[in-house]
Amino acid sequence: MCFSVQADLAVGAAIVPVAALSLREVRCRREVAFAALPTVFAAHQFIESLVWAGDDGDVSSGVAHAAAVAYVVIALPLLPLLVPVAVLLLEPRNRRARMWPFVGLGAVVSAYLAWTVAAHGVQVTAHPHALEYDVGLAAPLVWTVLYVLAVIGAAVLSGYRSIVVFGVLNLVGLVVVAWFYSHTFASLWCIYAAMTSVLALAHLWLRRHLPDLERLGTA
Repeated sequence: MCFSVQADLAVGAAIVPVAALSLREVRCRREVAFAALPTVFAAHQFIESLVWAGDDGDVSSGVAHAAAVAYVVIALPLLPLLVPVAVLLLEPRNRRARMWPFVGLGAVVSAYLAWTVAAHGVQVTAHPHALEYDVGLAAPLVWTVLYVLAVIGAAVLSGYRSIVVFGVLNLVGLVVVAWFYSHTFASLWCIYAAMTSVLALAHLWLRRHLPDLERLGTA
C-alpha cells in the first residue's frame, strides 16, 4: 500500500492507545519526555494526513502548508533534541555522562535545522510512496548522519535493554530510508518510528519492576 491520507490516519490511530497507556505508566517527572514520544509520533501522522489531503485537494492550500511546516518542525528541529534528552532523563545518575554528548549534538542539529526551516521555508512534493519535504538543506548527507547520531546514539548506549532495542530498530529504519529513499527521508522514517514507539510503552511497563533508586534516576 502506498502511504497516503489513509495510511497516516491508520498509523496515527493505532498509536493513540499506545500513547495513552505510555502516559498512564508515568511514575515520576523524569519519565514524562520518553512517555510522550508515542503522543508526538501519533500527532505527527495526523498532521501529515492533512498534507496528503492538501495534495488531493481535500483541504485548502493554506491548511496543507501549515500542516507541512508543523510536520517538518517536529521531524527536523524537535526530534534530534527530544529523543536524547528523553533517554538522558531515564538513566540513573551514574550513567548520564555518556548521554550528554548526544544531547549536545542534538541541540546543534536542532538549532541548525530550525534556522534552515525558518530561512528557506518548506516545499512539499508528492511521490507515489511518500512526501518529499524540501527545506533547502545544505550538505544534506552530513546533516543526515549527524541527525542519526543524535537521535539514535543515546538510545543505543542506554543501560536499559528495551531502550537499546528501540534505538537499534530505529537505526535500521533510519539507515535503510536514508540510503534508498533519501529524498523522502522525513516522511518514511517518521511513520516507521511511530510504529516502533510501542517499545516506549514496553520500557515504561518494565520500569515498574526496577528498584526505586534506579527508576527515579538517583542511583
